Amino acid sequence: MSHAHAIALALCLAWPLVEAWRQIAAWRALRAMPSAPAGVDAPDRFAAVDVLQPIRSGDPTLGEALGASLRALGARGATLHWLIDEDDPTAAVAVRGVLARQPELASRVRVGLHPPCPAGVNPKLFKLDRALAGCAGDTVLVLDDDARLPPATLDALLAALPGAPAPAANPVVATALPAYLPAPGSGSRLLARFVNDHAPITYLPPRLAGGAPTLNGMCWAMRRDALLSIGGFAPRLHHLTDDLAMAQAVLDAGGRIDQRSEPVWMRTALPDRAAYVAQMHRWMLFGLLLARAQRWPARLRVLLGQGLPSLLPLAATLALAASPSWAGAIAVACGAGAHVLGRRALQRACAGAAAKAEPATSLLVALLLPLHLLHAALVPRIRWRTHRYRVYANDRFEALP
Repeated sequence: MSHAHAIALALCLAWPLVEAWRQIAAWRALRAMPSAPAGVDAPDRFAAVDVLQPIRSGDPTLGEALGASLRALGARGATLHWLIDEDDPTAAVAVRGVLARQPELASRVRVGLHPPCPAGVNPKLFKLDRALAGCAGDTVLVLDDDARLPPATLDALLAALPGAPAPAANPVVATALPAYLPAPGSGSRLLARFVNDHAPITYLPPRLAGGAPTLNGMCWAMRRDALLSIGGFAPRLHHLTDDLAMAQAVLDAGGRIDQRSEPVWMRTALPDRAAYVAQMHRWMLFGLLLARAQRWPARLRVLLGQGLPSLLPLAATLALAASPSWAGAIAVACGAGAHVLGRRALQRACAGAAAKAEPATSLLVALLLPLHLLHAALVPRIRWRTHRYRVYANDRFEALP
């Protein structure tokens, strides 16, 4: 056997072996996770929770998602703070429509209008910071405007937080596991497949290695006193990635991130594949910022646990094409089967349901992932809703015209 053929076969074999190792770690973390007590379904179930939802128009399902939050959380006592930009009349129309359709729950919503975000400031954190002063509940929940949070997931997040009073020296943030609902369009399908395939295997295993290095910015909760003890949102206004900034603030204060397996459901409608590429570019760039922000031991764990394994599907496929063999073909087939079937089983175990099987889409997403990472490494410019930025570091970026 030639040296090149041996290397190609090793790459083919590495895919199923590493995939099995990662999935076993995710299952171990899932089984070790304490179960959350079921809450009593009553009108005041979440009366001590303030839900902060920064809103920006652009997603055609915005009104549907906000209505779902109002029915699931507002109807159970939570106070929803809907944070709208003054220069976004479309979002204001969507909010008025939701409240008109559910007038009996309108008292659970506080609509806040916010001026344009100053240059160099994170637009999401800008609105969260302004809204925090209006929160009176024991718990603050940050929830994206396209999220649908089941009451059982909020029960799990609340159960993961310490009781009152929260120790200022050990803040805890609890975060849900993202799961995507299908939306029209090929770009939306690719995005949903990426999240559903990768969320459990990415977010759960760090529980076994000292805790998560970051949180899911789509949905996380903290006791309000613990959040105030780390300065709230104000010290992080100049950080581009709000989830990384808040996670680092908690860890720097000696706290921890409790990653739960319960889902927060998302549905993002992307107009085309170009929008999918732009979304993946932003996420991959944020992932690179996360890795760069870690000290070397943690950076190596991210690299070995997430970065290098993401390259294997494409590397194994190219290796088989360059040096075909029966052993290599069997290994690649095993890797592909484990990827499709194993990750679908993980999602079902976490979310209680899984989208229909899409093996071709699942493998396509896996093969494209190294290209998205390369794109993020080479092009440090992103589009975020109506904003464009050049990114140098999480706390150093500039707006582009």
